[in-house]
Amino acid sequence: MRDPFGIVLASLVSLVLAPHAPLPKTMTKIVVRLTGPGVQPGSYAALPRTIYVAGPHYARMESPPDARQKQQKLTIIAEPDAYSVNLIDKQGTHAIDQGGPNDLHLPIVLPFDPNHKLPHLDRLEFGDELAFFEDAGAEKKGGPIVNAEPTDAYTLQTPNGPATLVVKPDTETPIFLSWPAKDGTYKYEYITYKEMPFEAGLFEKPKGIQLKEIQPDTTNEEHI
Repeated sequence: MRDPFGIVLASLVSLVLAPHAPLPKTMTKIVVRLTGPGVQPGSYAALPRTIYVAGPHYARMESPPDARQKQQKLTIIAEPDAYSVNLIDKQGTHAIDQGGPNDLHLPIVLPFDPNHKLPHLDRLEFGDELAFFEDAGAEKKGGPIVNAEPTDAYTLQTPNGPATLVVKPDTETPIFLSWPAKDGTYKYEYITYKEMPFEAGLFEKPKGIQLKEIQPDTTNEEHI
């Protein structure tokens, strides 16, 4: 099974940083795992992933080792630089973003929705879950009791039923995100979701990796 948390670097829309742009003071650490009827417990797809988001220009995604594929994915975005590496074979790629009108995006790739039948969730992003549901007009109501504590639930309707974001009422941090599919309900469980001081070292060029330079795509450039 493909990594449901994989980020395609070419899909990240970004903005080139101005020289000497100030570093963020904080970052958000997110540890999340996927559960559902198509995810076998203990399988690679069920293992937690770790994501760091710092402002509009920095992101890092760490995947666990995949023994079958002989890879351990690490993606680092520190605009305009983007690195995608395999920590097992020490190989990777480096690309330089060419700039654009928008900031970096970290789309939440919903597994088992290859035909994009959940259009309301296509722009959902890690680190921006609650804002997305609020902007999309989600219905807010009392959520389930989690660890003996009350929660708030935000619900959006999809063709297969309601997609729901459950958050802590006091901090509004996500607890889980669920959405329906034909074979049942799938869910991202947020093991960790916290703001912490920015660590610049997490977003530096990975050391000890043989990098291949990816040339910029100029196929859409206007020829004069």
